[in-house]
Amino acid sequence: MTASRAAGGRRPSADSGPANSRPSNPPVLRALVADARELAHVKGNVHTGAAGVLDVLGLPGFWSVVLWRVGNALHDHGNPLARLVYFANLVLFGADLAPGAVVGAGCVMPHPVGVGVAGDVVIGERCHIMGLVRIGGSGQGGKPGHAVIGDDTWFMDGCKVLGPVHIGDRSLVGAAALLKRDVPADMVVLGPRGAGEAQIRPRAQVLGEASEAPLSDDATERLRAAS
Repeated sequence: MTASRAAGGRRPSADSGPANSRPSNPPVLRALVADARELAHVKGNVHTGAAGVLDVLGLPGFWSVVLWRVGNALHDHGNPLARLVYFANLVLFGADLAPGAVVGAGCVMPHPVGVGVAGDVVIGERCHIMGLVRIGGSGQGGKPGHAVIGDDTWFMDGCKVLGPVHIGDRSLVGAAALLKRDVPADMVVLGPRGAGEAQIRPRAQVLGEASEAPLSDDATERLRAAS
């Protein structure tokens, strides 16, 4: 992934390097415009003008991301009101989004209920987080830290990402998968069958489409069936 600017800080990236090069959050307003556009794109919004704007603004997931970004911005400036915004997100949308994360522009979270993301996770641009996704710590004292996630990633319903893993650009984590290891770019993580571990396979092999292509409805169904 090539690095780019994000309002004085670097874009969140799975290749950001050591911890002391942690990137910055993008400006809140610019990020929210990108969030709304990506949500409309994922939703297949056919409305134009004011109708399209109102359609996006009527989705709870958009407002949960708004609160998440405001809380992160307050946290970045050492403002204790970040905790209040965090509680508001929990109460209003059932989303456990701790302040302190770095979230790239174009974040989409259509169904925020049950989603949980730890406070020092780094997420790239155009990340798509479905319902009941959890991204947190490993729970092991010898393996501290949280995920660093690249651009154009997808996290399907009920998957869990635990510990300081790196997830490459355009990779997808399938429904109900439990991920505790690094994932290269352009891969799909499939949930375990029986007692086996989650499988990591090339995206083109699982979804039958180019890595650079948006995730189509047919590909989504294939991913859920394979998980």
